[in-house]
Amino acid sequence: MAREHLSGVSIALENLRSHKLRTFLTLLGNIVGTMSVIAVVSLIYGADQYARRKVLDEGTDVFTIARVNPLSFLTNFDAFLESLNNPDLTLEDREWLGQNLTLARAVGASVENTGDLRAGRANYNGLQIRGKTEDYAMLEELPLALGRHLTRADIQASRPVAVLGWDVARDLFPRSLDPIGKEFRLRGRHFTVVGVVEDMGTVLGSNRNLFAVVPITAWQKVFGSRQSVEIKVAVSDLERFEEAKNEAAFQMRVRHRLRPLQDDDFGIMTSDQLLSIWKGVTGAIYAAMTPLVGISLVIGGIVLMNVMLVSVTERTKEVGVRKALGAQRKSIAWQFLVEAITLSLTGGVLGVLVGAGITWGICLASDLNFAIPLWSIGLGLGSTFLIGAFFGAWPAWKAAGLDPVEALRHE
Repeated sequence: MAREHLSGVSIALENLRSHKLRTFLTLLGNIVGTMSVIAVVSLIYGADQYARRKVLDEGTDVFTIARVNPLSFLTNFDAFLESLNNPDLTLEDREWLGQNLTLARAVGASVENTGDLRAGRANYNGLQIRGKTEDYAMLEELPLALGRHLTRADIQASRPVAVLGWDVARDLFPRSLDPIGKEFRLRGRHFTVVGVVEDMGTVLGSNRNLFAVVPITAWQKVFGSRQSVEIKVAVSDLERFEEAKNEAAFQMRVRHRLRPLQDDDFGIMTSDQLLSIWKGVTGAIYAAMTPLVGISLVIGGIVLMNVMLVSVTERTKEVGVRKALGAQRKSIAWQFLVEAITLSLTGGVLGVLVGAGITWGICLASDLNFAIPLWSIGLGLGSTFLIGAFFGAWPAWKAAGLDPVEALRHE
């Protein structure tokens, strides 16, 4: 039986070499199907790892209080519309929480807007300008390459100082190896650079180095104080995270003088909510892509079956000779079945390589993690094996059922 196995494989490979165009068209369906399995699974898996990593960068012990919870747009649209009437959050709200929360190790506030920076002849248009309190370095991952972070004195005195993203510092001051102490203009106001953040790379093609951090009080002097702030809270004990979140909600209700039956006029966002929504999104993508991938695999199987039927017709005389020499039905069936499975698995292996290449290329351009789970390779190759066995069974059975006398007469 082992010799028959090897003989079937060698015949299949010889058939591949002798009918190159037909082989390519036969393999194409399996290549596309397997490539789709590998590429879709790997990209979603890599994006999932990236999303979890970004949550960890901010910290699983951090939650955000905002005027509106944007995540409610996806989970409860009516509640989202009602929350648009919530009052703005202010620096006084942040001060209140800082004084009254017992389970927080840091409480910070932030606002964002876009502005144009000027330094000599260099400029940046539409740059993200972030106004923050001194706690921001404890609430998010912003490692410094040069200089220092903002201090409480900077906030209290509304000092015109800034911490720049890596690319902003490099392009605003191209002739300076150390931009610390250099000045730039923002809406006619002069700011001094006190720090430069390390190169943060890109995310999905978006440069993470294009920002400037300034004291939130100085930001309000430039852009106005009417914009609602976001308040981030880092808990002191992760095991008491829910307790800390409930304490913050209670203190916000006290601060806003809400009655017991009134709804919260603010929103609280956590990393668990982000991951839960992300899990739902990836689940929907999997659900949508599975039928498409399945269709491509079935089409590849149908093409394979038709090609094998043509092969049986072309090799009718060969089958007749083998039967006349004593070959049994199962030997003939096995030869064509192994040939179909070999063709299918060859397409599967090529599909894995092509899918891995596409995934690698996208990850290089987008900063996603290049990760191909082993189970996806097993799924792709297993699917092509089953496709080859299923759609190769009918041609194999038909070949085994040929009458040797009629087969020998076939021209």
